[in-house]
Amino acid sequence: MEKPNYTVSLYNDSHDAPLRKFVEFFWATDSFENPRIGQSGQTDVAKEESEENRPPTFLFLKDDEVLGHIATIPVRLLIHSRIISAHWVVGFMVLPEYRNGPIGPLLIKKVNETLDFAMTLHVESNVLRIFKGLGWKHLGVIPQYIQVIDAYHLLKCVNVERIKGRNDVAGKCLGVGLSNTITRFLMAFSASLALKIWNLVIAIIRPRCGPYKVVEEYSFDTAYDALWEEVRGKFNATVVRDRKYLENRFGRNLKRYRLLACRKNQKLIGYCILKVKAFHNDPRMGNARVGTLVDCLFNPEDFSGLQLLFFEAKKIFNNEKVDAIFCTASYGPIQKFLMKNGFIKVPGTLNFAFHGSDLPGPLENFRLSEWHIMRGDADADHNF
Repeated sequence: MEKPNYTVSLYNDSHDAPLRKFVEFFWATDSFENPRIGQSGQTDVAKEESEENRPPTFLFLKDDEVLGHIATIPVRLLIHSRIISAHWVVGFMVLPEYRNGPIGPLLIKKVNETLDFAMTLHVESNVLRIFKGLGWKHLGVIPQYIQVIDAYHLLKCVNVERIKGRNDVAGKCLGVGLSNTITRFLMAFSASLALKIWNLVIAIIRPRCGPYKVVEEYSFDTAYDALWEEVRGKFNATVVRDRKYLENRFGRNLKRYRLLACRKNQKLIGYCILKVKAFHNDPRMGNARVGTLVDCLFNPEDFSGLQLLFFEAKKIFNNEKVDAIFCTASYGPIQKFLMKNGFIKVPGTLNFAFHGSDLPGPLENFRLSEWHIMRGDADADHNF
């Protein structure tokens, strides 16, 4: 009997059938939503490109069988005034029976050798250990913020027994000991009362719109390029959030998102992208409805536009009857903005790390709070 041949390879069209089988093993049900990676394992953008121009997808093969997989999403990074090419590493998966072996480290080693600059947003601690062990710089966990809208319904929906002691957002937000009915009632009453008081305060201090207008839009026009060019110099480290990026990341028709734009006359001064997810018999979240502030861009020296955007976002979330609003944000000024608007900081789950063979000088010294990263980056919003 011949010994099997083990290789780490870049995806090409000859791998389509075994990769399709591998992907269907993980995503055959509705429990995991990841529209950016189709049955061929490529991003939507990649499938439109020729083979030589595709973002690399890394496969660990046993003969013709796929045992491990990593896909990438190409982006451009702004580091001070310098723009570099980079990739998000996504879809890091290994078949369960092979997870304690060398497949994961060998895939990451191939990523290090192939990509000049790569980044990751990962939840699992065991995955993070692989990245760190192979030279990736871990900047920390991106903070998460929550504003509870309907505390009683949220606590009824969430399976408290399943999340007790778990190291995830639901477990850390709700804590231990919430299964008691009286405790639930008291928490729900207190949270609802606090929210009503907060909304009354906001209504009093809410700024007048004046020439500003917030509208829901359904595509990205050239004004999004102009906004990026105007504010790019005010961020230390961020993905280039221009029109091309937004269309590639969120789609030209925004089927899964809501786009709010704040304009002064016709000039765009800021936008935010929202998402509403209704869970159905989820092991942790039950039948809860959750709203997420997925992405935004604005002038960090003037928060008036972002404030107006948030007011309109809150209306949409209220109309959608969400139980809670979440926002994951690394950028310090956004964190302060969220706290001022009644959000509570809770432990996050997304670890940010990067690896590069030619790092820009200041990047090594940047703190996580100097990066503008949100849940819309990479594919971190697809399962929440």
